[in-house]
Amino acid sequence: MIKLVVTDIDDTLIAVGRPHATEHAIASIHALQDAGVEFSVVTGRRMSAIQKLFDYDEACYQTAITSNGQRIYVDGECIHTQYLNHDALVRAAEVIKNFEGYAIGLYKGHEVELVATTPEEVEKYGLAFWNKAHLVDGVSDHKYYKANVRVGHGPGVASRAEVRTAIARACPEFNLFYPGPNYIDLLPAGWGKDSAVCLLAGSLGLEFEEVAAFGDEENDLNMLYSVPNSVAVANAVPSVRRDARWHIGASADDAVADAFFDIAQAAREGRMPSFMSEDLASEAPLVAPRG
Repeated sequence: MIKLVVTDIDDTLIAVGRPHATEHAIASIHALQDAGVEFSVVTGRRMSAIQKLFDYDEACYQTAITSNGQRIYVDGECIHTQYLNHDALVRAAEVIKNFEGYAIGLYKGHEVELVATTPEEVEKYGLAFWNKAHLVDGVSDHKYYKANVRVGHGPGVASRAEVRTAIARACPEFNLFYPGPNYIDLLPAGWGKDSAVCLLAGSLGLEFEEVAAFGDEENDLNMLYSVPNSVAVANAVPSVRRDARWHIGASADDAVADAFFDIAQAAREGRMPSFMSEDLASEAPLVAPRG
């Protein structure tokens, strides 16, 4: 029986282009909790951004894994923070200086500090992304738990693969993932969404067989590998669709919410969800009736 549901947000629980979770999705989270199933988002976003996505419905994020696993909250309390290696961040910034149209974003409070770029590049390639990002001279002594490489747009911008390879060679302290088209995430080597899910499940006294994990992107893969009941949405990247055990419909169709209702009903009846059947493992997508 599933006792903990963890899910990526962007283009998994909430389709790209939507400003926040649908009423159906929020209702499905409450259905899980009413059935005694724990719920946690697992996302690269910070808590302040997550709250807005759920219209400040605290039940949806009181337990949460943020910043790609680097912060873990249980019942509103942060129980773990995994910081990035400072010296490696400095080296990564030196690498990025060699690539026009790239910058590193260092997350500090509600602001983002941009390093390894120039004001001209920020303007030319659209590296600020939002008005709370601002250019600073270099990596400060602050303890950062979230950082990423920002990918600009325009002629002359190197491929992400080239930049990723260069950083990987200079900074073995990091694992590098693509969370979406405009970023390369910098994560501590040996730590990620999988580590955070394992820690969360342990803190709740649950076994891995009791966890269902939903995802769509490359940075979800280690989380999906870590639990037996991994679930890919239909719009997931090929590697996630290939490696996930179970498959449902698309994020745009609220298929994750439909699956949550299925899990909640199964929990009330003391069984596994209907879509987690070997007969359906390679078939397409569950779209449960609403209401």
